[in-house]
Amino acid sequence: MSEELDQHIQACLDGDMDRFTDVVTICEPRVRAVLAAMSPDPNVVPDLTQEVFLIAYQRLATYQPGSNFLAWIRTIARNVAQNARRSWYRRQALREQYQPEAERLMAENIDRLVESLPEEALEALRACVGGLGGRNSDLIDGYYFKGNSLKRIAVFLNMSPTAAKVALHRARQAIGICLHRKGAA
Repeated sequence: MSEELDQHIQACLDGDMDRFTDVVTICEPRVRAVLAAMSPDPNVVPDLTQEVFLIAYQRLATYQPGSNFLAWIRTIARNVAQNARRSWYRRQALREQYQPEAERLMAENIDRLVESLPEEALEALRACVGGLGGRNSDLIDGYYFKGNSLKRIAVFLNMSPTAAKVALHRARQAIGICLHRKGAA
Protein backbone atom coordinates (compact mmCIF):
# COMPACT_ATOMS: atom_id res chain seq x y z
CA MET A 1 0.00 0.00 0.00
CA SER A 2 2.81 2.44 0.79
CA GLU A 3 4.26 1.98 -2.71
CA GLU A 4 0.86 2.68 -4.24
CA LEU A 5 0.45 5.78 -2.06
CA ASP A 6 3.91 7.00 -2.98
CA GLN A 7 3.09 6.57 -6.69
CA HIS A 8 -0.07 8.68 -6.30
CA ILE A 9 1.80 11.29 -4.28
CA GLN A 10 4.67 11.43 -6.76
CA ALA A 11 2.12 11.94 -9.56
CA CYS A 12 0.61 14.80 -7.54
CA LEU A 13 4.02 16.34 -6.95
CA ASP A 14 4.68 16.02 -10.70
CA GLY A 15 1.57 18.09 -11.39
CA ASP A 16 -1.26 15.55 -11.65
CA MET A 17 -3.24 16.86 -8.69
CA ASP A 18 -6.29 14.80 -9.70
CA ARG A 19 -4.47 11.78 -8.28
CA PHE A 20 -4.93 13.25 -4.81
CA THR A 21 -8.46 11.80 -4.83
CA ASP A 22 -6.82 8.36 -4.88
CA VAL A 23 -4.76 9.35 -1.84
CA VAL A 24 -7.95 10.46 -0.05
CA THR A 25 -9.70 7.21 -0.92
CA ILE A 26 -6.87 5.13 0.51
CA CYS A 27 -6.27 7.21 3.66
CA GLU A 28 -9.72 8.45 4.63
CA PRO A 29 -10.76 5.50 6.84
CA ARG A 30 -7.57 5.78 8.90
CA VAL A 31 -7.87 9.55 9.19
CA ARG A 32 -11.51 9.28 10.31
CA ALA A 33 -10.54 6.68 12.91
CA VAL A 34 -7.94 9.01 14.44
CA LEU A 35 -10.35 11.93 14.46
CA ALA A 36 -13.24 9.90 15.88
CA ALA A 37 -11.04 8.57 18.67
CA MET A 38 -9.82 12.02 19.68
CA SER A 39 -12.82 14.25 19.07
CA PRO A 40 -15.26 14.94 21.92
CA ASP A 41 -18.01 15.61 19.36
CA PRO A 42 -18.56 12.92 16.72
CA ASN A 43 -20.61 15.33 14.62
CA VAL A 44 -17.49 17.29 13.63
CA VAL A 45 -15.52 14.31 12.28
CA PRO A 46 -16.57 14.87 8.63
CA ASP A 47 -15.52 18.53 8.76
CA LEU A 48 -12.25 17.69 10.50
CA THR A 49 -11.58 15.01 7.88
CA GLN A 50 -11.91 17.60 5.13
CA GLU A 51 -9.63 19.94 7.04
CA VAL A 52 -6.96 17.23 7.37
CA PHE A 53 -6.97 16.52 3.64
CA LEU A 54 -6.93 20.20 2.80
CA ILE A 55 -3.86 20.70 4.98
CA ALA A 56 -2.22 17.59 3.51
CA TYR A 57 -2.93 18.88 0.00
CA GLN A 58 -1.47 22.28 0.80
CA ARG A 59 1.64 20.76 2.44
CA LEU A 60 2.12 17.85 0.07
CA ALA A 61 5.39 19.31 -1.19
CA THR A 62 6.87 18.88 2.32
CA TYR A 63 6.24 15.13 2.31
CA GLN A 64 9.27 13.02 1.47
CA PRO A 65 8.27 10.14 -0.84
CA GLY A 66 9.55 6.85 0.49
CA SER A 67 8.81 7.78 4.09
CA ASN A 68 5.57 6.70 5.76
CA PHE A 69 2.73 8.81 4.31
CA LEU A 70 0.11 7.25 6.59
CA ALA A 71 2.13 8.29 9.65
CA TRP A 72 2.55 11.76 8.15
CA ILE A 73 -1.18 12.27 7.54
CA ARG A 74 -2.12 10.73 10.91
CA THR A 75 0.10 13.33 12.56
CA ILE A 76 -1.84 16.05 10.75
CA ALA A 77 -5.09 14.38 11.86
CA ARG A 78 -3.92 14.27 15.50
CA ASN A 79 -2.98 17.95 15.41
CA VAL A 80 -6.33 18.93 13.86
CA ALA A 81 -8.19 16.81 16.42
CA GLN A 82 -6.23 18.32 19.33
CA ASN A 83 -7.02 21.84 18.11
CA ALA A 84 -10.70 20.97 17.72
CA ARG A 85 -10.73 19.37 21.17
CA ARG A 86 -9.19 22.45 22.82
CA SER A 87 -11.68 24.69 21.05
CA TRP A 88 -14.60 22.48 22.12
CA TYR A 89 -13.48 22.53 25.76
CA ARG A 90 -13.08 26.33 25.68
CA ARG A 91 -16.63 26.71 24.31
CA GLN A 92 -17.96 24.37 27.00
CA ALA A 93 -16.19 26.35 29.72
CA LEU A 94 -17.56 29.63 28.39
CA ARG A 95 -21.04 28.16 28.13
CA GLU A 96 -20.89 26.97 31.74
CA GLN A 97 -19.52 30.32 32.88
CA TYR A 98 -21.97 32.62 31.10
CA GLN A 99 -25.11 30.56 30.41
CA PRO A 100 -26.79 31.10 33.81
CA GLU A 101 -26.40 34.89 33.53
CA ALA A 102 -27.63 34.89 29.92
CA GLU A 103 -30.67 32.81 30.88
CA ARG A 104 -31.44 35.17 33.78
CA LEU A 105 -31.25 38.21 31.52
CA MET A 106 -33.40 36.55 28.87
CA ALA A 107 -35.99 35.55 31.47
CA GLU A 108 -36.21 39.16 32.67
CA ASN A 109 -36.64 40.45 29.13
CA ILE A 110 -39.18 37.77 28.24
CA ASP A 111 -41.25 38.61 31.31
CA ARG A 112 -41.18 42.30 30.36
CA LEU A 113 -42.11 41.48 26.77
CA VAL A 114 -45.00 39.24 27.80
CA GLU A 115 -46.29 41.90 30.20
CA SER A 116 -46.27 44.46 27.38
CA LEU A 117 -48.17 42.25 24.92
CA PRO A 118 -51.85 42.99 24.41
CA GLU A 119 -54.19 40.33 25.82
CA GLU A 120 -55.32 39.43 22.27
CA ALA A 121 -51.77 38.47 21.31
CA LEU A 122 -51.40 36.28 24.40
CA GLU A 123 -54.72 34.61 23.66
CA ALA A 124 -53.61 33.98 20.07
CA LEU A 125 -50.34 32.49 21.34
CA ARG A 126 -52.19 30.23 23.78
CA ALA A 127 -54.54 29.10 21.01
CA CYS A 128 -51.68 28.40 18.60
CA VAL A 129 -49.69 26.43 21.17
CA GLY A 130 -52.84 24.57 22.24
CA GLY A 131 -53.63 23.73 18.64
CA LEU A 132 -50.35 21.92 18.08
CA GLY A 133 -51.35 18.70 19.79
CA GLY A 134 -49.36 15.49 20.21
CA ARG A 135 -45.59 15.51 20.32
CA ASN A 136 -45.32 19.11 19.16
CA SER A 137 -47.35 20.30 22.13
CA ASP A 138 -45.25 18.12 24.46
CA LEU A 139 -42.05 19.53 22.95
CA ILE A 140 -43.12 23.16 23.38
CA ASP A 141 -44.45 22.53 26.88
CA GLY A 142 -41.40 20.58 28.01
CA TYR A 143 -38.83 22.96 26.51
CA TYR A 144 -40.35 26.40 27.11
CA PHE A 145 -42.70 25.96 30.05
CA LYS A 146 -41.00 23.22 32.06
CA GLY A 147 -37.41 24.13 31.16
CA ASN A 148 -36.29 20.62 30.17
CA SER A 149 -33.34 20.06 27.85
CA LEU A 150 -33.96 18.74 24.36
CA LYS A 151 -32.03 15.59 25.27
CA ARG A 152 -34.33 14.91 28.22
CA ILE A 153 -37.46 15.63 26.18
CA ALA A 154 -36.19 13.33 23.41
CA VAL A 155 -35.80 10.48 25.89
CA PHE A 156 -39.29 11.12 27.30
CA LEU A 157 -40.83 11.18 23.81
CA ASN A 158 -38.75 8.22 22.60
CA MET A 159 -37.02 10.30 19.89
CA SER A 160 -33.41 10.95 18.99
CA PRO A 161 -32.10 14.36 20.14
CA THR A 162 -31.72 15.39 16.50
CA ALA A 163 -35.33 14.44 15.72
CA ALA A 164 -36.49 16.38 18.79
CA LYS A 165 -34.52 19.45 17.66
CA VAL A 166 -36.04 19.28 14.17
CA ALA A 167 -39.55 18.74 15.59
CA LEU A 168 -39.14 21.69 17.98
CA HIS A 169 -38.04 23.89 15.09
CA ARG A 170 -41.08 22.82 13.06
CA ALA A 171 -43.38 23.40 16.04
CA ARG A 172 -42.03 26.95 16.38
CA GLN A 173 -42.59 27.50 12.67
CA ALA A 174 -46.18 26.24 13.01
CA ILE A 175 -46.78 28.62 15.91
CA GLY A 176 -45.35 31.49 13.87
CA ILE A 177 -47.62 30.68 10.91
CA CYS A 178 -50.62 30.39 13.23
CA LEU A 179 -49.83 33.73 14.89
CA HIS A 180 -49.42 35.35 11.47
CA ARG A 181 -52.81 34.02 10.35
CA LYS A 182 -54.42 35.41 13.50
CA GLY A 183 -52.78 38.79 12.86
CA ALA A 184 -50.82 38.59 16.11
CA ALA A 185 -47.36 38.35 14.58
